[in-house]
Amino acid sequence: MLEDSGDSEIWTGKLSKEEMNMKNYLIRLNQYADSWTKLNKVAIFFRKEYQMLNVIADIGKIVSGNSQSDLLEFLIPEATKQRYIVGIDFDLAKKSLVFNLLAEGGENGLSKQKLQEYLVVATEKGNRPQFSPTSSNLSYLISQTVPNLVEFLSEDSELKKLLQRVRGLFFMEIQEKGGKKFVFVLNNKFISDPSVDFEKKPEKLKDAISDYAKELAKLIAEKTTAPAKETIYTICVNGAPVAGHPDYQRFLWQQNSESAFAGGFAGTCSVCGTKTEVTQDTTRFAMKFYMTDKVSFASHFDSSNYYKAVTACKSCYQNIIIAEKWIDQHLRTRLGGFEVYVMPQTILGEMEAIRLFRYLQAITREFNEVKNIASLREAERKTAERAERMEVFKQNAFIWNFLFFRKAQSAFKVLTLVKDVPPSRIMKITEVTNETDNSRRKLVIPDNIAFDLDQMYRLIPLRRDKKKGFLEFKKTLQLYSCIFSGSPMRKEQLYNYYKQLACMHHFESYGLYLFKKPNSPDYALMADTLKWNLFLLFLQKLNLIEGESIMITNEYDAYFPNGVKEAFAEFNYNEAQQGLALLGYVIGVIAYVQSEKENLKSKPILDKINYQGMGEEKIMRLFNEASLKIHQYRKHIGYAERWLALGKKLYETGAHEELTADARVFYLLSGYSMNLLRTKPTAETAETEEIEPVEEELA
Repeated sequence: MLEDSGDSEIWTGKLSKEEMNMKNYLIRLNQYADSWTKLNKVAIFFRKEYQMLNVIADIGKIVSGNSQSDLLEFLIPEATKQRYIVGIDFDLAKKSLVFNLLAEGGENGLSKQKLQEYLVVATEKGNRPQFSPTSSNLSYLISQTVPNLVEFLSEDSELKKLLQRVRGLFFMEIQEKGGKKFVFVLNNKFISDPSVDFEKKPEKLKDAISDYAKELAKLIAEKTTAPAKETIYTICVNGAPVAGHPDYQRFLWQQNSESAFAGGFAGTCSVCGTKTEVTQDTTRFAMKFYMTDKVSFASHFDSSNYYKAVTACKSCYQNIIIAEKWIDQHLRTRLGGFEVYVMPQTILGEMEAIRLFRYLQAITREFNEVKNIASLREAERKTAERAERMEVFKQNAFIWNFLFFRKAQSAFKVLTLVKDVPPSRIMKITEVTNETDNSRRKLVIPDNIAFDLDQMYRLIPLRRDKKKGFLEFKKTLQLYSCIFSGSPMRKEQLYNYYKQLACMHHFESYGLYLFKKPNSPDYALMADTLKWNLFLLFLQKLNLIEGESIMITNEYDAYFPNGVKEAFAEFNYNEAQQGLALLGYVIGVIAYVQSEKENLKSKPILDKINYQGMGEEKIMRLFNEASLKIHQYRKHIGYAERWLALGKKLYETGAHEELTADARVFYLLSGYSMNLLRTKPTAETAETEEIEPVEEELA
């Protein structure tokens, strides 16, 4: 507040009432603006997720042929790694427990037919009660399955009555030591082997049951010759598998469809927009883009308001259940260390969409070819088959959605979602990947230093934790998103990523990134630097970064090392970049002499490079240092003097002031890598030495 002291106004350090009101008003206004921004972002997020639920439901409609009568078929995987099915048979008449080998598969595991016969479905997520009578988890079968089915099946069920007798005869009730928890566990008196025992009052029931199951698995393996790791177990009663009983099949159907509508109500389906009976119970959905188990995410902090996040009608609900299983089996792949669902979204009518069903399975195969250069080369040989798929993609009958995700037990976390990628974009990426690889071959760079989308994450060091996984995964995901969507990238940021990679190799700080230490960090740096050059060329061809104004004069062609001028032209280096690369090339020559001719244990010249960034003064100092070393080792590398002179001239006459400190490191080490890639010439054969790739195996 200002007070009048006669001649002047003096600040007292206090606000008047009016000023305080205005201050509070401005604070509240700012808070409202911030809240509105956040709400707007949330609204955009949910709008995207509703669209994704629509995409998922449409896939379910297509793969089921718009018929949901075969729901159970979609719950069963196409294949498993296990090769045997062993029956745990409860004989009520003889009051005995028998283990029988019921089915055996080939080297590729059990057939789809056998998996359907015994209804091999995924276990329930998280801490939900387990009820599947067929599982590879023996702990569930000897404790939870029978008691839970007795509880869940309807009172008039014949299977329920049978299982009640099994529970009463073959199971014992156990209490956790010092606790109130009671559970039913298979009574070990029916197992005629002293090695299989269950502690009657365990400290922790879960651990005790797990140990009990391991002992029992060993016994079953001895009796049936089916190794535990390759075995799926199924509960039988009087020789008949529980999974084949009509009551169980009806119950399984209800669990995956009708049970969610026990608390249904009239409303609007968030997926199709139809006004009908809907449910807010989405607990059986595997892919969740929203929270339904924390009240803080419900409207007005009221758990009864979860329906405002998402609701589904019966048709959409079952389509989503079907689609999630089918997507996980057919449209799941990996890209750069991340798990991805490649989900197409049809933009044609319903009949045309169903007609395209057979091409849906080709989607993942096509994507796997695009991301991996070796697969792409193989696919190019199968021209007829590929041409047919390409013809479908040219029709733009659908668009691609890439859902990057992480699964941890029952949690499903969306890492990023790249939406609405047209097939023409995928074809363009394929074309540019081929062009980039052609450039690599033209420069005689070995196959093991090729670039493709799958290797991109190895070019950007991501700090990782053994338990938490990638800690900086957004870096790579942002690049993938830009590549698929066509959004431009900042070249300065890319140079910064490269600098981090160079530091990792130079300082051998692989442990921070959980990288395996290579046999030769120097050669690993060389390989990754050349891959980075191919990566930047790839981005230039996609118009995601700006190319350079390259030098078109032939005036200095005779003064370049063999093959280097061609590399500069292929990678679109400008004058200043060529100057730095020539300096790096000469440093490679000096480093070779120091280690091979002078028998030094290290390469002291490399210590003159600041891998964390090179300013203008440091570059000029390095030019001078290289000149001194050439004179020192003149008898070995006198020819390198003209390369250095040309490099300095190009650097000084080019736009060197526009280069960042990180960019200077990149082009300097690019030249060094070009030298390291080739055989090291002697003074006598410097002009005629043929270019040969280094055969060093990269770890």
